[in-house]
Amino acid sequence: MAVFTMGATIKLTPKNTETLACESCEDPAVIKRTIHSNEDAYMNDNSAKYRTDLKKWGTRSGVMHVAFPETKKRNCEPSRDAVFYATDEGVMEISDCGSGRSPLSHFGSAQHKRQRNLIKDQKQKEGFKQYQKYLHDEFDVMQVTVKNHTPDIRNVCLWGGNSDKPITDPLFIENAKKIDVLVGTHPQQVVLNPANDLLYVANQLSDSVSVVARDGTVIATIPLTENGMPGTVSPVALAVNINSGYFYGIVYVIGSVNNTMYHIGLNHKVVDANRTGKRPTEIRFDSNTNELVIKNIVSKSTTRINAETQVQTETPWGIQDQFRLVVNESTSDFAKVTTQLNLLTIFNASKSPTVTINDEYHEEREDFKFSPGMLKHLKIVASGERRVNALQLLQKSIAGKEICRTISLGNYQSPQNFQNVSEVFGVDGVMLDGQNSWCFKIGGLQTITFILYYKKLEMYNLLPEKASLAYGVQMSKGVPKRVPKNPFKSKL
Repeated sequence: MAVFTMGATIKLTPKNTETLACESCEDPAVIKRTIHSNEDAYMNDNSAKYRTDLKKWGTRSGVMHVAFPETKKRNCEPSRDAVFYATDEGVMEISDCGSGRSPLSHFGSAQHKRQRNLIKDQKQKEGFKQYQKYLHDEFDVMQVTVKNHTPDIRNVCLWGGNSDKPITDPLFIENAKKIDVLVGTHPQQVVLNPANDLLYVANQLSDSVSVVARDGTVIATIPLTENGMPGTVSPVALAVNINSGYFYGIVYVIGSVNNTMYHIGLNHKVVDANRTGKRPTEIRFDSNTNELVIKNIVSKSTTRINAETQVQTETPWGIQDQFRLVVNESTSDFAKVTTQLNLLTIFNASKSPTVTINDEYHEEREDFKFSPGMLKHLKIVASGERRVNALQLLQKSIAGKEICRTISLGNYQSPQNFQNVSEVFGVDGVMLDGQNSWCFKIGGLQTITFILYYKKLEMYNLLPEKASLAYGVQMSKGVPKRVPKNPFKSKL
């Protein structure tokens, strides 16, 4: 009889034969069967022990006959057979290379595998710590932090100082945002106070001044009358003192009904007042003379009030070109009032950077153009769930030809199993100079930090030996010998 066990054919020598009648056939034919005298009872389907061992010792390569030495596999190779014939209980006793099942069973047990993995992880971590210490002791360290301020994925290029490439394109974007703010009744004019960067709105029919921030927040509403009767003041125009000094940032408001100019301080309160001509309608601040210039319609005159001394003069309109100093101020470019709707509209149009980088990077980039460095190791730390999948190294030759080498960062995950940390060993020997550039993609609103371990090249060390003596310096030891590409990789 030939038994097929675990890919091996084992021939058994029959010791006796017997003739059995076929109980399931009508024809009493005689069937001859070769039976191993000692194995017959064990292999019988009615044997509970056989069924138990079949369930317990069945392997991926077949059922192992564990009862007798004749069924053992000759010439075992434990390391190979442990892979193919391991079961939940352990590795089968597949040859005579061990006494009993204990040695081979323990070799392939799940518990032993877990123990081997723990030892392997521990050796990796120890090797990683030693390599990190080596990097900190032998190399300079530089950190570059790149932040994406937009929700879109951006292409970023670093280094390559000779090409003057921007970090990303576009570097700035226009931010157009309109905000409508409900202010007082019948607003007439709005001005920006540079002292606190707030907007002041003159509300004619509610006799008040609204103070509004750029984001649309109403900071204060300043009343100009105490009796609460609307229309007795009728503020229609404003001006701001923009000269440096004690009165810098004072806002002046004229009331066209009560013929008064109010002084509003930075505390959002009325701090002083001056009488004007009859029915003032326009006001502006003359920074050259430090005076408030007011146009009076009914009295047909121009009132001038010194902002510091409060000296006041009134000049009739008969003088030629008198109105040249009293022109109506234009509305701010980013804010205007809608009188009928009692609204202040703020246009926050501005430019903002798409991608920013720490200031030290620009200094290092210029330095590497004239004093190159050689990279030893790179650590990449990314915020959020998105990883940096690839890093393109671009090198431009003297002839202008660009050579691109792509490093897949999926193979460089941190051995400490941090989610978004990559320990990149494939950059060993990469030059940091004016010719080489790094390009990668950064996710929306993501921050990526590059930690570089490098050594500056001593250029005279690359010259012939006698040339270095001409420079009056001793020969440098140069860049240290390289360690293995993955020095903490376990040898298990």
